[in-house]
Amino acid sequence: MVTLVLFLLPFPGMETRRRLEAEEPRIASVCDKEMALSTANKIFSTLNRYSKLTGLVVCERRCDSVGIPALSSSLNLSLGRIKQSFVLTDRHLPDMPIVYASDAFLSLTGYSREEILGCNCRFLNGPGTSAEVLEEINQHICLEEACTVHLLNYRKDGSTFRDLLHVSPIRNSSGKVAFHVWVHLDESAKHDFSGLTPEVWQLGAVGAVRVAVRSLSASGSLLRPSQ
Repeated sequence: MVTLVLFLLPFPGMETRRRLEAEEPRIASVCDKEMALSTANKIFSTLNRYSKLTGLVVCERRCDSVGIPALSSSLNLSLGRIKQSFVLTDRHLPDMPIVYASDAFLSLTGYSREEILGCNCRFLNGPGTSAEVLEEINQHICLEEACTVHLLNYRKDGSTFRDLLHVSPIRNSSGKVAFHVWVHLDESAKHDFSGLTPEVWQLGAVGAVRVAVRSLSASGSLLRPSQ
């Protein structure tokens, strides 16, 4: 049983209220929002770890694709030609939900597409996932920078894999960040990189996603016409 304790602050006096009312409203910056999401991620991660260690369910992963913009059939077709394991997230929606997942990613993690669309990528995390590395990823997202990290992640069946993860912003034709692509690579599995390094192989996926997004955003075909 979780008990919430509320601390009541003294009600401000008339003069204090006047000063507060006189202040202009502040709008949170994108960086502030990302840091808030980072803090929320840490809380969820702690709750999930407590749940797995004790067997008590303190929270459940709930994904809801309702309200998530549907990608156009043209963009889905272009992304479907990319064979690497990756997901696309929309940083402009609450909690940066996944809006696309490749077949290779589904094979790697054991989840179905319906199970993860609308979810934040934290569903792959578990007790052995480094909070410091997750914070590093969030900082790079906040700065609109790409990063490559090594992370312990979890499949649907609970098994772990050493994840070479590359996260990169994807800009539309106007230069604004439209999505983030997360390219996952199981470091313990055998891969045919055709003579390339794993990092260059991942950058190939990023480049292909960029071409698809930019070419279609120029014609306004990123989302379904009904959206």
